[in-house]
Amino acid sequence: MTAKERNSKSKVRRGPLHAMVAKKIAELGLSNVVEFAAYAGLSDTVMYDMLNGRVVKGVAIMPKWQSITKLAAALGKPTHEIMYLFDPEAPGADLVLGVQQVPVYVAGCVGAGPERLIDSDDMVYVEKAFADNRDLIAFHVCGDSMAGGKRPIYDGDIVIVDRNVEPEINSPVVARLVDDGYVVKRLRPGGILDSANQEYSDPATALIPPSRVARMVGRVVRIHSNIAVV
Repeated sequence: MTAKERNSKSKVRRGPLHAMVAKKIAELGLSNVVEFAAYAGLSDTVMYDMLNGRVVKGVAIMPKWQSITKLAAALGKPTHEIMYLFDPEAPGADLVLGVQQVPVYVAGCVGAGPERLIDSDDMVYVEKAFADNRDLIAFHVCGDSMAGGKRPIYDGDIVIVDRNVEPEINSPVVARLVDDGYVVKRLRPGGILDSANQEYSDPATALIPPSRVARMVGRVVRIHSNIAVV
């Protein structure tokens, strides 16, 4: 698989399948996706493709049904539920065990420092009941300034932000800076934004005064954790 193919966008990427695998890895006490692939009877490459998507010459390639069946068995899920994650437009795909999934647009990257948003056609999926009456938007996280505290946010994670929810003190937020950069930080008293990672020491971005904040995008209401393939 080429680097270009590995970096291709996919509707499954960071969505429900990603969360299911992460949860199962934790339940089984495994260290990473490679160990889970072995547990499921799948090759590392097939497992990687199923999580991150595979695109050949601009065409998304569906996994083989045998691979989907093995993955479903490893996750303890019905095969059709897993299949619908790869083909969200298939008949019945909007009802997965009675839980309807809806897409949230991933606008681009937010960083430890000023990062301009990049064009993106990525989506992350959440339950409809969670999305109802919310104004949701998502961002890839670039950098480790928030990799600390009780609920760390790591490089490669996706944060889902509700633009209808007022930020609260000590809560993670996404903010747009005066210089048009976007950051994910922790809101502190006085409108100061700081980093949850105590080891993060960049003086330009570890602490951001309110004078540098153009507007608050919203509060982080969910984190889709990254799974590192090693």
